[in-house]
Amino acid sequence: MFDPWSSEHSVLREKVAEHVFVAELSRTLLLDLKMPFEILRSEFDRFGYDLVIEANGVMRHIQLKTVKATGTNARVDIQLALGTKPGGCVVWMVVDPDTLQPAQFLWFGGRPGSALPPLGDREVRHSRGPLRKKKVRPALRRLPKGQFTRIDTIRELAITMFGQTEAEHDRILTGYLARSGIMLDPARPGRAVCWDDAGELAALVDAYALAEDAGLGDPGEVAMHMRESAERTGAWQGSALELWITVCMERLWDRWQSEGAIGLDMAFPPRPMLEDLARALGEKLAGLGWPVRR
Repeated sequence: MFDPWSSEHSVLREKVAEHVFVAELSRTLLLDLKMPFEILRSEFDRFGYDLVIEANGVMRHIQLKTVKATGTNARVDIQLALGTKPGGCVVWMVVDPDTLQPAQFLWFGGRPGSALPPLGDREVRHSRGPLRKKKVRPALRRLPKGQFTRIDTIRELAITMFGQTEAEHDRILTGYLARSGIMLDPARPGRAVCWDDAGELAALVDAYALAEDAGLGDPGEVAMHMRESAERTGAWQGSALELWITVCMERLWDRWQSEGAIGLDMAFPPRPMLEDLARALGEKLAGLGWPVRR
């Protein structure tokens, strides 16, 4: 009797699961998130990835693993080489054993545009031979299930991998401003914003609530990622929502630097490019109108 879950059919099963994953992700990117994308496949897995997908300006080298929903796998082995690839990540797909449709996902990776987080130091040994004589496989690291983040839907996974489009961020931002009673004046789109103006803008929004609405997590991490990108490229890039969160956090760090962080004598490195940040936010807000009053 043919058993699709037997070890002898593992390669066929993994390929079918990969096709299911690509189909579900492609449909979500195209129809739901409205993101054009490209997909490339690796001929072999020497470098630790199965797929390369680029969407929303983000490239991901993806190691795809599959386990059935009733499975008990507690770990996966990942190639260290994956950490050298742009946007390296691991998607551990939990599937219905009868249909191979994804039930949920386990995710290990960095923010869009970031590298693979450290894989740790858990060595992998060859499976055959006496335990004491099994040789270490130096190119692999063992990643326990507890280091993965559970993601319930393919849409959440797509956003985690590739972020949200600027149009979606604009929708979230304008909704947040409307709920907060912050008025926008489309008749005043031309005034340039300088860093001195940024304090007024920062006081208008709660960066933590705004980041939560957008599903971005810790606003401090958002701001650090934005700064790293700006320092690398020489320009602040991102949506008005991301730039506004960054302004809020940079103003907070600016205050800590001038007043002392929680009463402690701490040295903060200088943070250039703040005038450029304020101007970049002003340019993005020009398309939405200016916040003028509550």
